Amino acid sequence: MIIEIKGVEFENKGAHLMLCAIIEQLKVRFPNAQIALSPNKKLDFVQCSSLGAWQKLALRKNIIDLNWIAYWLPKVIRRWLRAFGIVTEADIDLILDASGFSYSDQWPSKIRIYHLKNELTRFSKHDKPYIFMPQAFGPFSNLISIKRIASSFPYAAMINAREQYSYDNLKKIIGDQSNLRRYGDFTNLVEGILPSEDTYKNHVCIIPNKNMVSHRNKDNDWTKRYEPMLIKAIAHYQKRGLRPIFLNHEGAEDRGLILSLNNQLDEPLEVIEENDPLVIKGIIASATAVFCSRYHGCISALSSGIPCIATSWSHKYEALYEEYGVSNLLLSADTNEPRLQRLIDESLDADNRFRERLFKKVIIQKSNSLAMWDEITSIVIDDYEQQLQ
Repeated sequence: MIIEIKGVEFENKGAHLMLCAIIEQLKVRFPNAQIALSPNKKLDFVQCSSLGAWQKLALRKNIIDLNWIAYWLPKVIRRWLRAFGIVTEADIDLILDASGFSYSDQWPSKIRIYHLKNELTRFSKHDKPYIFMPQAFGPFSNLISIKRIASSFPYAAMINAREQYSYDNLKKIIGDQSNLRRYGDFTNLVEGILPSEDTYKNHVCIIPNKNMVSHRNKDNDWTKRYEPMLIKAIAHYQKRGLRPIFLNHEGAEDRGLILSLNNQLDEPLEVIEENDPLVIKGIIASATAVFCSRYHGCISALSSGIPCIATSWSHKYEALYEEYGVSNLLLSADTNEPRLQRLIDESLDADNRFRERLFKKVIIQKSNSLAMWDEITSIVIDDYEQQLQ
């Protein structure tokens, strides 16, 4: 069985962490399965090869989609391509789509949804399951995209909306479909690689996000207040005797923002840029505190029992913090300095109400993630048995 993992990459460490989380579960549940990835500018041939993955030949460019041709290729040609580590769509038995936040008005998604409709239709025609891993969906305002979603999403074997807002966005379009589910982010099951003992004791991970000050953030107040708030937070952590460091969770995307912040400090902070998302999660889990604006950085902290203070540029942060029972740790743009300092002090209190509530929610959220994987496993097994009949 060849399983394509779609929507992942190596540069964005959240997407990379999702890739690791999927592979981890596949090794346990389908040890004989092979994975396939579509190389792109953020997931090149060498990176795909490092995972032992097949390279999927994508016969697609802009609006043109010729992947249907793969089903008409003679088997001898497909076997020849496999000799070079290449497979086509016709060779894929299952897609796990972990695109995260790609299907929404907040990103250019019209062409993406067009290709998605074609792919879902083809997979349904050939009786192959297409599963959306937990991710954010919407909002959707483009009428053409809405029609494409309405006509194709019912073909999916399973659609996992990551929070209620996304669930409602899809339900308005496709109605009460039996394939629509509501499961939270699944990377909470992944254990990070912990650094040497006490390496990050008394450290605070500051994880910025350039989207906080981009056009994607609909709250314009953050444009002027985001960087000053981070600077004030850093100062208060230092006053508490802790050592803040910048942890780059996105690579090139956030490097400029971190440089800008460091230029405003009397003494620039250490900047950590780590390629392995499991090491990043380990650093986060071993830190004394985390102040984060990256979604999966927040999950890595919360699922490790750390009361992570965060900022938000989309609905997914509000939903995440509500699920983990710590909505008070999510800052608004009008948060003043006294409240910011008070919140930092409360989050550092080992016996505070945030930690007690958080540990209970972590157990629930991890249990939900395992339940989702059980459903996926059942779908795949049922499909395999039907093919044998």
